[in-house]
Amino acid sequence: MKVTLLSILCVGGLTACQPPPQPIPQKTQGFHVPSVEEISASKERYFAEQLPLLKARNPEAEAKAAISQGNRYFLCNAGRSSTVPGIAPEVFAQVRDNCPTECLDGVTDALYGENHRRYLAVALDYSAKWNRVMLAACR
Repeated sequence: MKVTLLSILCVGGLTACQPPPQPIPQKTQGFHVPSVEEISASKERYFAEQLPLLKARNPEAEAKAAISQGNRYFLCNAGRSSTVPGIAPEVFAQVRDNCPTECLDGVTDALYGENHRRYLAVALDYSAKWNRVMLAACR
């Protein structure tokens, strides 16, 4: 027993006597943390580019194609809503467990600026049209 305890103390003592590992110095040159304004401006540019692409899409045709491929889901509303665009709340309450809810890119509870607001309006219209087609598949 004494030998085992002594061995443990010696081994533990040897590792305890080692200097603590030195932190790896972080390179601070060339590292940029974007400001809120820079992030917002970047998002605004992104949504300005995405708006015409979203406008060119056909939500009804895309929802039908998704259904034919076995993909059934509703598109979400902005914010923390418990409903989805295009479907009455009482109807959605009856079918919500039949199909999951997903969100289009940019449909969020944050608003980054005017371009995002315009994109969000089109996205919610797209979602309403998609959801009306998807409703039949989710009943």
